[in-house]
Amino acid sequence: MPRLGLGLALIREGDLEAGRIELEIATSLDPANSLMRSYLGKAYFEEKRYSLSSTQFDLARERDPKDPTPWFYDAIQKQTQNRPVEALQDIQKSIELNNNRAVYRSKFLLDRDEAARGSSLARIFENLGFEKRAIMETARSLSFDPSNHSAHRFLSDTYANIPRHEAARVSELLQAQLLQPINVNPVQPHMAVADLNIITNTGPSNPGFNEFTPLMERSKPQLVTSGVVGNNGALGNEVVFSKFNERTSISLGQFHYETHGFRTNNAQNHDILNAFVQHAVTLKFNVQAEARTRSTNNGYLLQDFDRNSTDPQSAQNKDRRKIDEDSVRIGARYNLSSNQNIIVSGQYFDKNFEDFFGKINTIISEKNKGYQTEMQYQLHSQWFNFLAGSGIYRIDVDWSGRKNSLTNQAGCCEPENFSRNKTNGYIYTNLNFNPNLNATVGTSYDSYQERGHSIDGFNPKLGLQWNLARQIRLRMAWIETIKSPLTTQQTIEPTQVAGFTQLFDDLNGTKSRRMGIGLDAHYENKVFGGFEISNRNLSVPDITLPSIRFEDQKESLYRTYIYGLLHKNWTAKSEMQFEKFSRAETTAGPHQIDTLSTPTGVDYFNPRGFFANLTGTFVHQKVDRKADQNEGIDKFFLVDASVGYRLPNRRGMLSLEARNIFDEHFLYRNANFMTPELVNPRFIPTRTIFARVTLNF
Repeated sequence: MPRLGLGLALIREGDLEAGRIELEIATSLDPANSLMRSYLGKAYFEEKRYSLSSTQFDLARERDPKDPTPWFYDAIQKQTQNRPVEALQDIQKSIELNNNRAVYRSKFLLDRDEAARGSSLARIFENLGFEKRAIMETARSLSFDPSNHSAHRFLSDTYANIPRHEAARVSELLQAQLLQPINVNPVQPHMAVADLNIITNTGPSNPGFNEFTPLMERSKPQLVTSGVVGNNGALGNEVVFSKFNERTSISLGQFHYETHGFRTNNAQNHDILNAFVQHAVTLKFNVQAEARTRSTNNGYLLQDFDRNSTDPQSAQNKDRRKIDEDSVRIGARYNLSSNQNIIVSGQYFDKNFEDFFGKINTIISEKNKGYQTEMQYQLHSQWFNFLAGSGIYRIDVDWSGRKNSLTNQAGCCEPENFSRNKTNGYIYTNLNFNPNLNATVGTSYDSYQERGHSIDGFNPKLGLQWNLARQIRLRMAWIETIKSPLTTQQTIEPTQVAGFTQLFDDLNGTKSRRMGIGLDAHYENKVFGGFEISNRNLSVPDITLPSIRFEDQKESLYRTYIYGLLHKNWTAKSEMQFEKFSRAETTAGPHQIDTLSTPTGVDYFNPRGFFANLTGTFVHQKVDRKADQNEGIDKFFLVDASVGYRLPNRRGMLSLEARNIFDEHFLYRNANFMTPELVNPRFIPTRTIFARVTLNF
């Protein structure tokens, strides 16, 4: 065992070869030790000697058939080698064997084992394109261990594909950063920005650089570069340099993206710079700091079922927005004991908007400055885990408006200075009665003030995850919230309960209640299916009036999915989702939006590195407005395809993707009423082709 410890220490200090030699000697002295062979296999993986790594994992399984560890590590290796179907089978076996470690590990550590395996299982599901199943597995992982940084990072990556989840996405990223150990994983500059409004997954890089994550952390520099080029003038790049040593990690990143867009006045231009440093002051005390600057210019981005969207003279096709934002964040994690943590986050930001509205020929300027401080206590025990936290949010707003006219420079509107403030506290408890039953019980108190108006109250959080049988899991939730005025859209309060999101991109001060039920099942770990039904009742404030007024809105979501492993190289998936949004007909704009979408596709994975996807999506949408021509029904069928190649030795990826191959033109409304600046378009009424390259050094 001393040589094992020496070998691991050498690897962590950056001397991979010397560490591997020590592990080889340790294994030769105790050839029956399954754990040593698993570590040696990890060392070979880091040296990219995959055949030797696989041999050690096979020998470890042979030496101890009940040890889940070699199955777990081999699953991660196969995932990086473009073998996700085989990786899924291995990690399922690892989870099945997890309780065999009970003879020498406590129930507390077994729970953390299960959380880690659940997070990796979710990552493999996401790699396969089984998104809904991935979210469910992540929710289960976090119910066992809310301090699992990998699960939070994965949930952040997954939320990038879901509309109106931008605040939840960047919040999960913040939690992952605060909880993570010192590591070489890069911080992607664009991932912490919530309102870029780039077409889903068409930027320079996909969320996360998980394909390049090492199995064994060691001191080394890393450079990851990505680039994208496509039609409509799309051009982008992201460069991230990271460095890790025993106690400190740094990450420096740059992001740029530009496009002409698919219609008149649809252009975008983004530039982001980011710097991040994390330092382990002691084994228990970890601090970090992050600074970011961002500049954005864009035209009219909202898809609004608009029949005049291609008319250059349309007033909306003169709208422009400019954003300049600087932010600084500090954070810390202190381990009170092996099962208790305290995390602290403080943020300051300075954000300036300048909007030109063509319809009223007016420029509106808004300057926001503020800070946000939060603290959270985490306790993990054998039968439950407990979170308690609080936050203070203070934002000062300077608002002004003026006519954009050479002959009339007079102000159109009275300047206004006001504050957006919120104070909150919360408690969440996950009760793990047994491996098949988890209940979440919690509450929060939120107090929100703006322009002299107050919105406050207690908000219950209830959730249940129950394995009715080995293959069937029931999920239920009742969640009430008040949307916070987040400085950079980030918070460390949990974003979901039992797999149901509670943090949506709503207007600040919105009171909401979400009720949901879901059922997820599988057959022999080869066919996965399920459904989810939820309703949200919202009370949206209008705080610009002398007396506060609330508008009632309703949202209903019905979704089903079925995923299948056809072969070790082939998978198939099909989903159906129906969304219904409604509000009072007296309100300007749409008062009801019904959208049905049914994506169905197949994926191919070749161990040599090639991968491909073909997906067809039928969409049917009905938009109702009060006395407006931009309403009616439209339906369309889109075909998307992609091909790609993983470079050997985890050096990067190349891909060529095409959306809406047959150039289908259609009308479509983004699924939101009140937050047009967070549109995240899913369906674009023109052919979009782009090539992407990611290189890892």
